[in-house]
Amino acid sequence: MADASPQTIERLIANSEKGLKDIELSLPIILETRQVVLDAIEKQEESNVVLDLMLAVFDTLLAENEVIYDLSASFDALLKAKDDYTKRFYMQGLNLCFVEACQLLAGEDGDENGLLTRLEGLTKQLNQAGCQLIARHIIDDIQAFRNDFCDRELRNITRHYDTPIKMYEKLLKLDNIEFFAKGASQLMAIRMEVTVLSSFLLSLLAPSKKESSSVVADKNSGFDIKGIVNEAIFNSLKKKNFKDEVQRMLGKGQPSLDECYRLYNQCQAAVKYLEKKNCQIPDDFKKMTSLIQLRMETLFLRYDAACSLWGYLNASTDKERSQNLRLVHITKQAALSHIYGYTEKFREKSLWTAIKRIEESGSVQLNTESVEKKLVELTGNLDGDKENSQIFAHYRYKQDFYIPARLEAFNKMEHHKELMDAMKLLDICKVLEGYTAGLLSCIGDKQKRQRKKQHDEWIGRIDGLVAKSGNDERVKEALKPMVDLIEMVYGDKFEKLIN
Repeated sequence: MADASPQTIERLIANSEKGLKDIELSLPIILETRQVVLDAIEKQEESNVVLDLMLAVFDTLLAENEVIYDLSASFDALLKAKDDYTKRFYMQGLNLCFVEACQLLAGEDGDENGLLTRLEGLTKQLNQAGCQLIARHIIDDIQAFRNDFCDRELRNITRHYDTPIKMYEKLLKLDNIEFFAKGASQLMAIRMEVTVLSSFLLSLLAPSKKESSSVVADKNSGFDIKGIVNEAIFNSLKKKNFKDEVQRMLGKGQPSLDECYRLYNQCQAAVKYLEKKNCQIPDDFKKMTSLIQLRMETLFLRYDAACSLWGYLNASTDKERSQNLRLVHITKQAALSHIYGYTEKFREKSLWTAIKRIEESGSVQLNTESVEKKLVELTGNLDGDKENSQIFAHYRYKQDFYIPARLEAFNKMEHHKELMDAMKLLDICKVLEGYTAGLLSCIGDKQKRQRKKQHDEWIGRIDGLVAKSGNDERVKEALKPMVDLIEMVYGDKFEKLIN
C-alpha cells in the first residue's frame, strides 16, 4: 500500500489535529445557541418560520462541524497507521463518514429530511430566492460527491461480520490512500459552501449570541472531574506502553486473514476438482469451509476492536478519545451480537452456537463455561445500549437528528468502562481465535489421515489385482489411469494441486 512522504504525512497530521481543536472550541457555542433557539420555539404558540430557519441553520452548523470532526479524526488515524489492517479500518471509517454525511445534509432516495433540503424549503417560504438557489447548488455538489466517492456496498458491510469472504475481498481492494484524501478534501470544500450559506443566513436573521455565550462561559467554568479522570486513565495506559502491545497485535491482523483466505480457496479448489472428477466430496471439506469463515469472523471482530483501541491511544484530546471509544462501543455491540446474541432467538444463530456444534469441538481444549460466563457478563446490557449504538453509528435517522444526543453521550461516556469492555472482548476473541485455529488443525489432520487410509486401501486393492495377474504389464497399463486418479484425489499430488 503506497504512502505519501513522511514530511507530507507529518504536515497533514498537524493540520488535522489543529482542525480538531478548532472544532472542539466551536461545538459548545453552537450547541448552547441552538438550545436558546429551541427554548424560544417552545414558547411560541404558533409556528414561526424565522425561528424554524434559525434552528435549521444551527442544526446545519452543528452537523458540518461534527462531520468534519469525524472526517479529520479518521484521516488523522489513517495517516498515523503503520499496518495495512488499521489503514483499511480507517478507510472504511472515512467511507462511512462520506455516506452518512451525504444522507445527513442532502437526504437520499427522495428523503426530504436532509438538512440542506430543510434550508431550501424554509428560505423559499421567506422569499430568499438567492439562498434557496445556493442550497440547491450545494445539494447538487453533494450528489456529485456521492457518485464519485461513496461506496454504499462497503458502507453496508462495515461493522457487519456475517459475510467474511465478501468483506475480505472488498477490503483487499482498499489500497489507495490518495482516493480518500481527495474525498476528504472535496467534502471539506463542500463544508466551506455550507458554512458560507449558514453564516449569511445568520447575519440576515441576526440571532442574539450574548445570552448563549454567557451560558457557555458559565458551564465551562466548572471543575471538570470527568475530564481529569479520563486524562489520568489515558496517561496511565501510555506509561504502560500499551500502545506498542496493541500495535504488535495489529501487525498480525492482515497476515492472519490472508492465511484464512488462502485456506478457504484451497478448500474451494479441492471441491471443484472432486466435482470435476465425479468424486464424493468429504463432509470435512464443507466443515472446514464453514470453520474458516467462522475463524475469519472472529479475526475481524478482534482486530476491529483493536483498531478502535489503537485510535483511542493515538488521539490528542478527550473528545477525540471519546470519538474512538465510540468505535469501540459500535464494534463491541456488533461483535457481541454476532458472537453470542442478546436474546435466545439470536443466540441460536450466533457464532458461539455454531462453534459448539462442530463435531470435533471435544478434541480441542476450551473452557466453555468460563468463556460463556464472560459472554453473559458482556452481553448483559446489550439491549439497553441500543440507543447509544444507533446515535454513534448514524448522524440521523429519518426525522431524528442524532448529533446533539451523540455529543451529550460523549460527555457522559465512562472511558474506563468502555476500555474494560474492550479488553474483555479482545480476550474472548483471542480465546475463540486460538480455538478455531485448533479445530482447523484437528480437522486438517483428520482429513490427511482419512485420505492416506483411503489411498492405501485403493492402492492395496490394485496391487492385489496386479499380483493376481502375475505382474502382467498389460494389467498394470490398464490400471494406470485409476492409479493416477487415486494419487490425484488421495495422495500427495492432491496436496500440491490445492496449495
